[in-house]
Amino acid sequence: MSQQLASGLYRNMSEFVRTCAIYIGIAVLVAVVMVAGMPVLRMQVTQMHRALLVALAPEAFDPMMPPSFSPPGPLVSAISLDPIPGATLPAPVGAAPDRPLVARPTPAAPPGADTDDVPQGIRADSPAVAMAKLGVTRSQQDALIKYISRKYLVAIEAASMFVDTAYVVGTELNLDPLLLLAIMATESRFNPYAGGPGGGATGLMQVVTSVHRAKFSKFGRGDAVVFNPVANVRVGAFILADCVRRRGSVVQGLLCYCGASAVGADGGYTEKVQSERRRLALAASISIKD
Repeated sequence: MSQQLASGLYRNMSEFVRTCAIYIGIAVLVAVVMVAGMPVLRMQVTQMHRALLVALAPEAFDPMMPPSFSPPGPLVSAISLDPIPGATLPAPVGAAPDRPLVARPTPAAPPGADTDDVPQGIRADSPAVAMAKLGVTRSQQDALIKYISRKYLVAIEAASMFVDTAYVVGTELNLDPLLLLAIMATESRFNPYAGGPGGGATGLMQVVTSVHRAKFSKFGRGDAVVFNPVANVRVGAFILADCVRRRGSVVQGLLCYCGASAVGADGGYTEKVQSERRRLALAASISIKD
Protein backbone atom coordinates (compact mmCIF):
# COMPACT_ATOMS: atom_id res chain seq x y z
CA MET A 1 0.00 0.00 0.00
CA SER A 2 2.80 2.34 0.95
CA GLN A 3 4.64 1.48 -2.27
CA GLN A 4 1.55 2.35 -4.35
CA LEU A 5 1.19 5.64 -2.48
CA ALA A 6 4.86 6.47 -3.05
CA SER A 7 4.57 5.54 -6.72
CA GLY A 8 1.51 7.78 -7.09
CA LEU A 9 3.27 10.70 -5.42
CA TYR A 10 6.29 10.19 -7.69
CA ARG A 11 4.08 10.27 -10.81
CA ASN A 12 2.31 13.38 -9.59
CA MET A 13 5.60 15.12 -8.83
CA SER A 14 7.00 14.15 -12.22
CA GLU A 15 3.93 15.54 -13.96
CA PHE A 16 4.19 18.75 -11.91
CA VAL A 17 7.86 19.16 -12.80
CA ARG A 18 7.17 18.59 -16.50
CA THR A 19 4.33 21.12 -16.46
CA CYS A 20 6.51 23.70 -14.72
CA ALA A 21 9.31 23.10 -17.21
CA ILE A 22 6.93 23.66 -20.12
CA TYR A 23 5.63 26.94 -18.71
CA ILE A 24 9.12 28.13 -17.81
CA GLY A 25 10.27 27.31 -21.35
CA ILE A 26 7.37 29.31 -22.80
CA ALA A 27 8.16 32.25 -20.52
CA VAL A 28 11.83 32.18 -21.52
CA LEU A 29 10.89 32.03 -25.22
CA VAL A 30 8.51 34.98 -24.89
CA ALA A 31 11.14 36.97 -22.99
CA VAL A 32 13.76 36.28 -25.67
CA VAL A 33 11.37 37.32 -28.44
CA MET A 34 10.45 40.53 -26.61
CA VAL A 35 14.07 41.43 -25.90
CA ALA A 36 14.99 40.79 -29.52
CA GLY A 37 11.95 42.52 -30.97
CA MET A 38 11.40 45.55 -28.72
CA PRO A 39 14.22 47.71 -30.16
CA VAL A 40 12.88 47.16 -33.67
CA LEU A 41 9.31 47.84 -32.53
CA ARG A 42 10.36 50.98 -30.69
CA MET A 43 12.26 52.19 -33.75
CA GLN A 44 9.21 51.61 -35.93
CA VAL A 45 6.94 53.49 -33.51
CA THR A 46 9.30 56.46 -33.22
CA GLN A 47 9.82 56.59 -36.96
CA MET A 48 6.06 56.54 -37.51
CA HIS A 49 5.57 59.30 -34.94
CA ARG A 50 8.27 61.41 -36.55
CA ALA A 51 6.74 60.80 -39.99
CA LEU A 52 3.39 62.07 -38.73
CA LEU A 53 5.01 65.22 -37.37
CA VAL A 54 6.95 65.76 -40.59
CA ALA A 55 3.78 65.32 -42.64
CA LEU A 56 1.99 67.80 -40.38
CA ALA A 57 4.75 70.41 -40.41
CA PRO A 58 7.40 69.61 -43.04
CA GLU A 59 9.20 72.94 -42.65
CA ALA A 60 9.88 72.19 -38.99
CA PHE A 61 12.22 69.35 -39.91
CA ASP A 62 15.18 69.41 -42.23
CA PRO A 63 15.26 66.09 -44.13
CA MET A 64 18.92 66.65 -44.96
CA MET A 65 19.88 67.03 -41.32
CA PRO A 66 21.00 63.77 -39.69
CA PRO A 67 19.06 62.71 -36.58
CA SER A 68 20.50 64.50 -33.58
CA PHE A 69 19.58 64.80 -29.97
CA SER A 70 18.96 68.54 -29.94
CA PRO A 71 18.62 70.00 -33.42
CA PRO A 72 19.58 73.68 -33.68
CA GLY A 73 16.80 76.19 -33.27
CA PRO A 74 13.25 75.73 -32.06
CA LEU A 75 11.39 72.89 -33.73
CA VAL A 76 8.02 74.44 -34.34
CA SER A 77 5.37 73.79 -36.92
CA ALA A 78 3.74 75.85 -39.60
CA ILE A 79 2.08 77.78 -36.79
CA SER A 80 4.52 80.28 -35.36
CA LEU A 81 5.06 80.68 -31.66
CA ASP A 82 3.46 84.10 -31.70
CA PRO A 83 0.82 84.48 -29.01
CA ILE A 84 -2.89 84.49 -29.67
CA PRO A 85 -3.85 88.04 -30.65
CA GLY A 86 -5.46 89.83 -27.74
CA ALA A 87 -4.05 87.42 -25.17
CA THR A 88 -1.99 89.16 -22.50
CA LEU A 89 -0.84 88.11 -19.05
CA PRO A 90 0.71 90.50 -16.53
CA ALA A 91 4.36 90.06 -15.65
CA PRO A 92 4.94 87.88 -12.56
CA VAL A 93 4.71 89.61 -9.22
CA GLY A 94 8.16 90.56 -7.95
CA ALA A 95 9.76 90.50 -11.37
CA ALA A 96 13.06 92.32 -11.54
CA PRO A 97 12.75 95.78 -13.17
CA ASP A 98 15.67 95.04 -15.47
CA ARG A 99 14.23 91.84 -16.92
CA PRO A 100 15.77 91.32 -20.36
CA LEU A 101 12.52 89.79 -21.65
CA VAL A 102 9.96 92.53 -22.12
CA ALA A 103 6.36 92.02 -23.15
CA ARG A 104 5.77 93.04 -26.72
CA PRO A 105 2.53 94.63 -27.82
CA THR A 106 0.23 92.23 -29.57
CA PRO A 107 -1.73 93.07 -32.69
CA ALA A 108 -5.40 93.83 -32.39
CA ALA A 109 -7.73 90.88 -32.77
CA PRO A 110 -9.63 90.73 -36.05
CA PRO A 111 -13.24 91.91 -36.01
CA GLY A 112 -15.58 89.31 -34.57
CA ALA A 113 -12.75 87.18 -33.18
CA ASP A 114 -12.99 85.43 -29.85
CA THR A 115 -11.09 87.75 -27.49
CA ASP A 116 -10.95 86.16 -24.07
CA ASP A 117 -9.30 88.51 -21.61
CA VAL A 118 -6.22 86.41 -20.87
CA PRO A 119 -3.27 88.82 -20.78
CA GLN A 120 0.12 88.16 -22.31
CA GLY A 121 3.22 88.34 -20.19
CA ILE A 122 6.85 87.95 -21.02
CA ARG A 123 7.80 87.37 -24.60
CA ALA A 124 10.22 84.47 -25.15
CA ASP A 125 11.91 84.78 -28.52
CA SER A 126 13.24 81.23 -28.45
CA PRO A 127 13.21 78.08 -26.30
CA ALA A 128 16.82 78.83 -25.29
CA VAL A 129 15.79 82.23 -23.94
CA ALA A 130 12.79 80.77 -22.13
CA MET A 131 14.83 77.99 -20.54
CA ALA A 132 17.63 80.32 -19.54
CA LYS A 133 15.11 82.63 -17.90
CA LEU A 134 13.77 79.70 -15.87
CA GLY A 135 17.25 78.45 -15.02
CA VAL A 136 17.00 75.24 -17.03
CA THR A 137 20.36 73.94 -18.24
CA ARG A 138 21.10 72.09 -21.47
CA SER A 139 21.63 68.81 -19.60
CA GLN A 140 18.26 69.20 -17.88
CA GLN A 141 16.61 69.90 -21.22
CA ASP A 142 18.22 66.80 -22.73
CA ALA A 143 17.14 64.65 -19.76
CA LEU A 144 13.57 65.90 -20.13
CA ILE A 145 13.51 65.10 -23.85
CA LYS A 146 14.95 61.63 -23.22
CA TYR A 147 12.36 60.89 -20.54
CA ILE A 148 9.45 61.83 -22.81
CA SER A 149 10.92 59.95 -25.77
CA ARG A 150 11.50 56.74 -23.83
CA LYS A 151 8.35 56.66 -21.74
CA TYR A 152 5.89 57.64 -24.45
CA LEU A 153 7.70 56.18 -27.49
CA VAL A 154 8.02 59.61 -29.06
CA ALA A 155 10.72 60.38 -31.60
CA ILE A 156 13.52 62.52 -30.18
CA GLU A 157 12.82 65.26 -32.73
CA ALA A 158 9.14 65.36 -31.82
CA ALA A 159 9.85 65.31 -28.07
CA SER A 160 12.28 68.19 -28.58
CA MET A 161 9.61 70.18 -30.41
CA PHE A 162 7.07 69.57 -27.64
CA VAL A 163 9.53 70.68 -24.95
CA ASP A 164 10.54 73.77 -26.93
CA THR A 165 6.91 74.74 -27.45
CA ALA A 166 5.98 74.16 -23.80
CA TYR A 167 8.80 76.41 -22.60
CA VAL A 168 8.08 79.25 -25.02
CA VAL A 169 4.32 79.18 -24.47
CA GLY A 170 4.60 78.56 -20.72
CA THR A 171 6.98 81.49 -20.29
CA GLU A 172 4.72 83.84 -22.20
CA LEU A 173 1.59 82.81 -20.27
CA ASN A 174 3.24 82.50 -16.85
CA LEU A 175 2.56 78.77 -16.71
CA ASP A 176 5.00 76.09 -15.63
CA PRO A 177 6.19 74.39 -18.85
CA LEU A 178 6.33 71.08 -16.96
CA LEU A 179 2.64 71.51 -16.20
CA LEU A 180 1.88 71.88 -19.90
CA LEU A 181 3.98 68.81 -20.71
CA ALA A 182 2.22 66.86 -17.93
CA ILE A 183 -1.16 67.78 -19.42
CA MET A 184 -0.01 66.61 -22.87
CA ALA A 185 1.16 63.33 -21.35
CA THR A 186 -2.08 62.80 -19.43
CA GLU A 187 -4.44 63.94 -22.15
CA SER A 188 -2.92 62.41 -25.29
CA ARG A 189 0.36 60.67 -24.42
CA PHE A 190 1.96 63.17 -26.82
CA ASN A 191 -0.17 62.04 -29.75
CA PRO A 192 -1.03 65.17 -31.81
CA TYR A 193 -3.78 63.25 -33.62
CA ALA A 194 -5.60 62.05 -30.49
CA GLY A 195 -9.25 62.97 -30.37
CA GLY A 196 -12.85 62.07 -30.78
CA PRO A 197 -15.44 62.75 -33.48
CA GLY A 198 -17.85 65.63 -33.68
CA GLY A 199 -15.66 68.47 -32.46
CA GLY A 200 -14.77 66.75 -29.21
CA ALA A 201 -11.48 66.82 -27.31
CA THR A 202 -8.69 66.90 -29.88
CA GLY A 203 -4.92 67.02 -30.15
CA LEU A 204 -2.03 67.14 -27.71
CA MET A 205 -3.96 68.98 -25.00
CA GLN A 206 -7.38 67.57 -25.93
CA VAL A 207 -9.00 70.92 -26.56
CA VAL A 208 -12.76 70.76 -27.16
CA THR A 209 -12.77 72.20 -30.65
CA SER A 210 -16.52 72.70 -30.85
CA VAL A 211 -16.22 75.20 -27.98
CA HIS A 212 -12.88 76.83 -28.83
CA ARG A 213 -12.95 76.79 -32.62
CA ALA A 214 -12.65 80.59 -32.77
CA LYS A 215 -9.31 80.45 -30.98
CA PHE A 216 -7.93 78.04 -33.58
CA SER A 217 -9.16 80.28 -36.39
CA LYS A 218 -6.48 82.78 -35.39
CA PHE A 219 -3.84 80.24 -36.45
CA GLY A 220 -5.22 79.19 -39.82
CA ARG A 221 -8.19 77.97 -41.75
CA GLY A 222 -9.65 74.52 -41.92
CA ASP A 223 -10.31 71.80 -39.38
CA ALA A 224 -6.79 70.36 -39.65
CA VAL A 225 -5.30 73.25 -37.69
CA VAL A 226 -6.53 71.69 -34.42
CA PHE A 227 -4.07 68.83 -34.98
CA ASN A 228 -1.13 71.18 -35.39
CA PRO A 229 0.99 70.60 -32.25
CA VAL A 230 1.97 74.22 -31.68
CA ALA A 231 -1.52 75.58 -32.35
CA ASN A 232 -3.07 72.99 -30.04
CA VAL A 233 -0.61 73.73 -27.23
CA ARG A 234 -1.09 77.47 -27.65
CA VAL A 235 -4.87 77.24 -27.44
CA GLY A 236 -4.81 74.69 -24.61
CA ALA A 237 -2.34 76.79 -22.61
CA PHE A 238 -4.44 79.89 -23.27
CA ILE A 239 -7.50 78.12 -21.82
CA LEU A 240 -5.52 76.83 -18.83
CA ALA A 241 -4.07 80.28 -18.11
CA ASP A 242 -7.57 81.73 -18.12
CA CYS A 243 -8.74 78.97 -15.75
CA VAL A 244 -5.85 79.58 -13.35
CA ARG A 245 -6.47 83.32 -13.44
CA ARG A 246 -10.17 82.97 -12.71
CA ARG A 247 -9.90 80.16 -10.13
CA GLY A 248 -6.78 81.50 -8.40
CA SER A 249 -4.58 78.38 -8.24
CA VAL A 250 -3.05 75.64 -10.38
CA VAL A 251 -5.19 72.92 -8.79
CA GLN A 252 -8.39 74.86 -9.34
CA GLY A 253 -7.23 75.77 -12.82
CA LEU A 254 -6.77 72.08 -13.66
CA LEU A 255 -10.26 71.34 -12.35
CA CYS A 256 -11.61 74.08 -14.58
CA TYR A 257 -9.60 72.76 -17.54
CA CYS A 258 -11.08 69.28 -17.25
CA GLY A 259 -14.57 70.61 -16.52
CA ALA A 260 -14.81 69.41 -12.91
CA SER A 261 -16.18 71.36 -9.97
CA ALA A 262 -14.13 69.74 -7.21
CA VAL A 263 -11.13 67.44 -6.78
CA GLY A 264 -13.33 64.45 -5.96
CA ALA A 265 -15.35 64.95 -9.13
CA ASP A 266 -12.43 65.00 -11.56
CA GLY A 267 -11.86 61.24 -11.69
CA GLY A 268 -8.32 61.68 -10.40
CA TYR A 269 -7.36 63.95 -13.30
CA THR A 270 -5.73 66.66 -11.19
CA GLU A 271 -3.58 64.18 -9.27
CA LYS A 272 -2.57 62.40 -12.49
CA VAL A 273 -1.36 65.65 -14.03
CA GLN A 274 0.44 66.74 -10.86
CA SER A 275 2.05 63.32 -10.44
CA GLU A 276 3.36 63.34 -14.01
CA ARG A 277 4.56 66.89 -13.50
CA ARG A 278 6.59 65.72 -10.50
CA ARG A 279 7.97 62.77 -12.49
CA LEU A 280 9.06 65.08 -15.31
CA ALA A 281 10.75 67.37 -12.81
CA LEU A 282 12.47 64.44 -11.11
CA ALA A 283 13.67 62.95 -14.41
CA ALA A 284 15.26 66.26 -15.43
CA SER A 285 16.27 67.43 -11.92
CA ILE A 286 14.16 70.57 -12.35
CA SER A 287 12.60 72.20 -9.32
CA ILE A 288 8.88 72.93 -9.36
CA LYS A 289 7.68 76.34 -8.27
CA ASP A 290 3.97 76.93 -7.85
